[in-house]
Amino acid sequence: MLKRLLVIGFLALMAAATPALPSSAQATMQPPGWVGIYTTAGKVGLKWTRVKDAARYKLYRTVTSGQGYELAATTTDVSFIDAGVKPGETYYYVLKTVAFDDSESPFSDERYIKVPLTGAGLPVTPPAWVGALVEEKRVSLAWVPSPSSNALAYNVYKSREKDKGFQLVGSTQDSTLTDTDVREGETYYYALTALDKEFRETPFSEVREVVFRLAPASVTAPVGPRGGPAPEVPDKLIAKPTRVIGYIVKGYQDKPLFSPTDIVIGPDGNLYVSDSGTCSIQVFKPSGEFVRVLGGQGDEEGKFVNLLGLDVDDSGAVYGVDAYSGRIQKFDPDGRLLLTKKMSEDGKAIAEDLGLKEPVTEFGVVKPVVSPDGTIYLLDNYNNCIEVYSPNGRYIKTFGGKGKEYGRFQGPTFADFGPGGDLYVVDCLNARVQIFDKDGNFLWTFGDYGNIVGSFGRPKGIFIGDDGRIYVADSMSNVIQAFDDMGRFIFILGDERGNQIDLGTPNGIVMDKKKRIYIVEKLVNRVQIRQVGE
Repeated sequence: MLKRLLVIGFLALMAAATPALPSSAQATMQPPGWVGIYTTAGKVGLKWTRVKDAARYKLYRTVTSGQGYELAATTTDVSFIDAGVKPGETYYYVLKTVAFDDSESPFSDERYIKVPLTGAGLPVTPPAWVGALVEEKRVSLAWVPSPSSNALAYNVYKSREKDKGFQLVGSTQDSTLTDTDVREGETYYYALTALDKEFRETPFSEVREVVFRLAPASVTAPVGPRGGPAPEVPDKLIAKPTRVIGYIVKGYQDKPLFSPTDIVIGPDGNLYVSDSGTCSIQVFKPSGEFVRVLGGQGDEEGKFVNLLGLDVDDSGAVYGVDAYSGRIQKFDPDGRLLLTKKMSEDGKAIAEDLGLKEPVTEFGVVKPVVSPDGTIYLLDNYNNCIEVYSPNGRYIKTFGGKGKEYGRFQGPTFADFGPGGDLYVVDCLNARVQIFDKDGNFLWTFGDYGNIVGSFGRPKGIFIGDDGRIYVADSMSNVIQAFDDMGRFIFILGDERGNQIDLGTPNGIVMDKKKRIYIVEKLVNRVQIRQVGE
């Protein structure tokens, strides 16, 4: 699932690979130096330095590092857009300078880049469920929109039997549908398909079972703290006035942020932002002034191939994880690498804890969360679990696993520790927040899927204040809701007049001691800073 959500981002200054050796017959003309390489709209952009007395430049490309170069372009410019690339493929580039007498320089250093999968390059596949909410006289269904640009619409099917008898309920181009043909106490089974632009239909999705029962005793109803009653649904919207006091839109080298994902406040008071598009961790003062950068694009130690979330511990150490390879990296406050650990080394133990037969080799780590004692909790969206490591990188345990039962997950995304030391985990596709003790034992939960206050669409970022107040960002409804320490709704963040604010796909959130809330708006590539009143 997570692998379908790859971001098309700026990938600056890629790591050099082994350059080809020049022959003795080549002239002394110098090859160009690389300025940068990036992807945009499914194309590769390349830029290099101008060489004195150069007549033109030759750009070569291959899909195998160090060999098989083929001429991709000859140009007098110092940049080129390569449109002849395929999504998901990695390309390696070298340059030559050509003099006016047609003599050529040796090859430059090699640069490489992987072209991200785009909507145009993705197949239309069966949709994945977000949830099914039982409401009075209806069942509200929601699913994840297809990432493919070739997806046209969705069909919703229903049956009274799990494996047969499905009938079409409706078709829609939206990612939600409401079924009103339901009766109290009955069990229904729903399945989804997607249609492409030529009206070809996918196979069924996973079948979703829904018991239409409004009684509070439903096994899927959320439980309150320590097993107590669930919080009551509020009867009205309360918006707390806030005001915008700034934005962070540019960072390293004064370049725009590109698909920022997460944000935390370090013990130095600075803001640490994971910029997924550049695979970097960028540090800012609370005012938004850029301070320094860690990481960057690359597969060598100290760099990242796919960076999503981050965390900073009480000593100022910074943690990031390569999401899909599961490589944990820890830096000191000055950016020096302190620890690198490959989670695949523990794949067999992780599989045993999850009850799987084969070792776990693929991951989808959205965020590392470090406890006050230094224990590292890794939210693995791909494996629907949380892997736990000691401060020195020793594997401890894994808890969770895929499911909607208490203590299991469907897409864990963000988490935070409460003032009492409990871990609050956002269970995105189950549309709830689950609370665990430090050993991974389930304690209680709140939230459910819905489009009313106190419920969630696709919850993402979470922040717990010292007073126990819980803030949750919802990337589907584009709001931030506040709950008390019992999971009861208090308010949503509003504008100066108390009207609901509409955010650009909020992800990570954090609040400082001055009640300034920092909201990562992934869709519009910025961090919004708002002052929250008392």
